[in-house]
Amino acid sequence: MSFIKGIFTLIGAIVVIGAIILGVKYGASAAKMDSQALAAYMNMADKVLETGDPAKGMILKKKLVIEEGTSKEEAIENAIEVMDEVAEEYGLAKVDSKTMPRAGKFMKDGGLYTHIRSYCSPTIADVFLTHSGEFVGFMPCRVGIVEDKNGDIWLYTMSLDLMIHGGHELPPKLLELANTVKSAMESMIEKGAAGEN
Repeated sequence: MSFIKGIFTLIGAIVVIGAIILGVKYGASAAKMDSQALAAYMNMADKVLETGDPAKGMILKKKLVIEEGTSKEEAIENAIEVMDEVAEEYGLAKVDSKTMPRAGKFMKDGGLYTHIRSYCSPTIADVFLTHSGEFVGFMPCRVGIVEDKNGDIWLYTMSLDLMIHGGHELPPKLLELANTVKSAMESMIEKGAAGEN
């Protein structure tokens, strides 16, 4: 029993020493961190640890609903139309669109389908880039439409939680715009997957 108490005491001491070191090294910066930062990082870490796949910790996805009597091609075309409409409602414009071959084939030839659409608002982009040029790594916002090996179609987009909450609190105007873009992207894949706006 005293051995177990000793182990717990040692663990407690290590945690306290670690907290002191982190406090001294990063105290001023940590005090400015967004209040939701820890939860955002923990959510990502949980997914990565559960799956072993870092992409799964940073991506949101929705399965495309394909109604009976509707072809995959028709369901995809409808999803794209819905996503473009939702993007427009939020002031985002389509800036790029590419269908990528996989194994040298497109879906109509029996290959797996992959299509990537990019959306952006120059006005919002300017506010982000004025704040930090590194935000360009998140631009433009993308939606991937990917057919898996089972023939299911999925809509993917990047989770913007870490961009919004992963560092120091964003200035109010930037936070408002970031949440608008987040809502837009989440609504796009949600409504696109359901096939209705």
